[in-house]
Amino acid sequence: MFFLFGLTTRENLQFTRSATCHYCGLHAPQQVILRKTKLSVFFIPLLTLKRTRLQVCTNCGGTSRLSGSEQRALAH
Repeated sequence: MFFLFGLTTRENLQFTRSATCHYCGLHAPQQVILRKTKLSVFFIPLLTLKRTRLQVCTNCGGTSRLSGSEQRALAH
């Protein structure tokens, strides 16, 4: 029997907000990105294995992880 399976990672921009970067210290736009890793069988995504929320500085590229509650707080 032959099975074709693999992992796919996709990134979706949730929103952009102007804030101070933790790395470079400048007030610059910060992107909040949702990254999902999915298991697929025969090119059909079946199961989300990992979900990561990231805050990325558009000035220096510094990246930090966010929890779900931190993402909701930044959205408001």
